[in-house]
Amino acid sequence: MASLKDKTIHGFFWSFIDNFAGQGINFIVGIILARLLTPKEFGLIGMITVFIAISGSFVNSGFSQALIRKKDCSETDYSTVFYFNLFVGLFFFGVLFIAA
Repeated sequence: MASLKDKTIHGFFWSFIDNFAGQGINFIVGIILARLLTPKEFGLIGMITVFIAISGSFVNSGFSQALIRKKDCSETDYSTVFYFNLFVGLFFFGVLFIAA
C-alpha cells in the first residue's frame, strides 16, 4: 500500500498534467481559431466563452465534490445532485439560447 506522501505526489503529478494539457489544448485551439476566423467572429467566440465559463461555475457548484467526499451516500443523494446539475445546466442553456 502506498504511503500518504506517495499518494500526494502521484495526485499532484496527475493534477498538474491535467491542468497543463487543458491549458495547452485551449491555447492551440485559440491560435487555430484566430487564424481561421475574422476578428468579428473571433470576438463573438470570446464573448460566448465568457458566458460558458460563468455558466460552468454555477453548474459545478460543489455538489458533486461534496457527494464524492461524503462517506455514506444514498440513492437520494445521487439523484438529487444529478437532477440539480441537470436542471441548472438546462436553465443556463435556456438563458444563453434566449440571449443569443
